[in-house]
Amino acid sequence: MSTYTTLNAIRDIFVMYGIVIVVSMLVALVIRGIVMVLSRQAGKDAAKAPAKPASVAPQPIPTGIPQEHLAVITAAVAAMLGAHRLVRIEAPDRGFGWTSEARTVHHTSHAPRASH
Repeated sequence: MSTYTTLNAIRDIFVMYGIVIVVSMLVALVIRGIVMVLSRQAGKDAAKAPAKPASVAPQPIPTGIPQEHLAVITAAVAAMLGAHRLVRIEAPDRGFGWTSEARTVHHTSHAPRASH
């Protein structure tokens, strides 16, 4: 009966590492092939698409959240969680001033104080 030495373990590690490299390269090739096929198909679809009319008037951008969206969000929350109430819905571009101020207060609360 032979013993499993450190040299054997190192050799096995390199073999497993090589297998992982080969498998990852094959997966990368498959992904690249899929991307190439889809990009060719998208190019063909774009060439077949009819031209859009140039005289389309731009629509005004509504401000705020439309009432229909609020109704859908409320219905989704009610369906998933039961009877709940939405307290606030905001635009995602709100600043992070209040979070940085809270962090500053928290970090300064740990500062050592001068002894008197």
